[in-house]
Amino acid sequence: MLWNERYTKGLAALEIPDPFFVKMYEEHISQVFPNGGTALDLAAGTGRHTLYLAAANWQVSAVDISDVAMERLAEKANGGLVQTTCADLAEYTFPVAAFDLIVLYYHFDRALFGAVSAALKPGGLLISKQAVGKPASPHALQEYELLQLTEGLEQISYAERPVKERGVAEYLGRKPFK
Repeated sequence: MLWNERYTKGLAALEIPDPFFVKMYEEHISQVFPNGGTALDLAAGTGRHTLYLAAANWQVSAVDISDVAMERLAEKANGGLVQTTCADLAEYTFPVAAFDLIVLYYHFDRALFGAVSAALKPGGLLISKQAVGKPASPHALQEYELLQLTEGLEQISYAERPVKERGVAEYLGRKPFK
C-alpha cells in the first residue's frame, strides 16, 4: 500500500503541526475549548495534530488508512489520550454529534463532508486544509468549493493561496448551536 510505504520511509514534513493549525488553535480553538475536549483527526498519518491536541488535554480519536502510521502514532502516544483506528475513511462510520473538534488535512472526498458536519457537536469546530486542484481535474477540490462543502457551518476563517503549481484552502468553521 502506498501510504504504508511512505510512512515506512518517513515523512519528516508531516511530523510537526501545520502552521495554520497552530495559529487557529492558539487564536480560536483554545479560546472556545480552554480545557480540551473530544477530537477526531481524520487521515491523521503519524499524528502531528493528534499529539499536539493530546498534549493540550484533548481526547483524540485518530483515523488513517495506514496501519504503519497508526502503529507509530500509538507508540508515540504511549497510552495517552489517543485512540487509533486503521480504516478507509470512505468506509468509516462517523458517530453523530460526538466531537468538539474535527481535523481534516489533505484528504479530499466530497462525500465525507456531510458525515463530518453531523459528527460535530453543536458549537464544534472543523479545521481543514486542502489542496486546490486545477480545473482540468474534476476530482480535485476547486477554488472556493470548500466553502460550498461546509455550507452548514459558520465560517470563522477561510483563505486560499497559491503554493507551487497548485493552491491550498485553509478553513475553520463552527457548527451552529441550534
